[in-house]
Amino acid sequence: MKKAMILVSCFLLAAGLSYCRGKNIKESGKDSSDFSLDEKIDKMEPMKGRAKGVAAIFDNDKALARDRALNDARNKLVEKVLGATISGTSLMEDYELVKNIVEARSFGLVKREKIIDEHSDSDMYSVEIEGIVEPAVVEDAIEDALNRYGKPKFMILVNETFERKMNAPGFTETEILMQERMGAAGFQFIDLQTVQDLMKRQYGRMSKAMNGTITDDVQNLLLNDVGAEVIIVGTAQTKDQSEALRGYSTNMKSKSAIVRLKAIDVYTGRILATTSKDAPGVHIQNDTASKRAIEAVVKKILGGKDESTGKSKPGPFMEEIVKQFVKSATHRQINVFISGLDYNALKKFREALSYRIRGVQQVLEKGRVGRASRIEVYFAGTTGEFVDELKAKDDKLGFKFNIPDTFPNRVTIEAKLIDSK
Repeated sequence: MKKAMILVSCFLLAAGLSYCRGKNIKESGKDSSDFSLDEKIDKMEPMKGRAKGVAAIFDNDKALARDRALNDARNKLVEKVLGATISGTSLMEDYELVKNIVEARSFGLVKREKIIDEHSDSDMYSVEIEGIVEPAVVEDAIEDALNRYGKPKFMILVNETFERKMNAPGFTETEILMQERMGAAGFQFIDLQTVQDLMKRQYGRMSKAMNGTITDDVQNLLLNDVGAEVIIVGTAQTKDQSEALRGYSTNMKSKSAIVRLKAIDVYTGRILATTSKDAPGVHIQNDTASKRAIEAVVKKILGGKDESTGKSKPGPFMEEIVKQFVKSATHRQINVFISGLDYNALKKFREALSYRIRGVQQVLEKGRVGRASRIEVYFAGTTGEFVDELKAKDDKLGFKFNIPDTFPNRVTIEAKLIDSK
């Protein structure tokens, strides 16, 4: 699908966290702004080029090393096109983020691929390829990945003082208004009834969450049990300021609202974004005036409809949440609990993860008792994608895996070494 603009719809389905493509237009006597979208697309020609990839050879497995070298060459060729495509645009601010996404999903982006040269020695395999990469196809891959990574499931927990009444999280005016606005833009939420039930049954852990403390028990409850990937916590307060209207009207009520929010990645406990905004609201009824004040603040924080385009336009708070969450999602920590391997077999397994599993960026051993170990794996993708990659290659890695449990942030593996080489 041709595009002259990447609608990086991290404010999904309708939101406009868009990054404008600034691809240089061929000389034609016109400024780039004079071209229609279709004309700009016509100027976006495929790029043909060459790139060399290398990979280490482990356990004399040259076939696997060749595959990894090919992937490395593809990544480098796509990166050349990516650099040319986004040069001078707002995407340059997030170049490393986009580069990581493309590297994790570069398969299929190189067309008419031809191997120019390949050779190996005892340690390394080298492959040089020639191929064609279409910038529009790269952009589609980026958009697809950002859509997948950039749509976390939210839980909102706001302590609210509304017309001097304290409202606990679960069904506050602020939460309802935020869900309405974000829901219209395509975000998903833990429903308010579930939040209310959790506040009653799991008050201790929910209190930790509201304070921004993501301990293991809180993570298990929010992420693994109910599926909340990002929580937005904070306070909202309305105050009367009707005296300001006394000179104009004795019937109108004026209220002010202040909302303070913090967004937290439940996977890591990392703060993604913070904000504090205030706004007034006016009506003849006190409750309605307070509600309008909160609604005005929520619009400031979350954004609203762009009158010129008719599309949703996210506020800075939401833009930062999505941007930071996507960065985290391309470097996601997965806790791997593995049993059945002695010290030597575990070392072989860690090396296999580090060098043979696509998307793995780092592997850290966090402890071992007998034949049971815990490992932290940092992976560019979801836990499901990691498990699929692992299962697809278990024979080549020299192991047999049984995976009885998977959760968004952890995997249980029963392993058996079947190749002693």
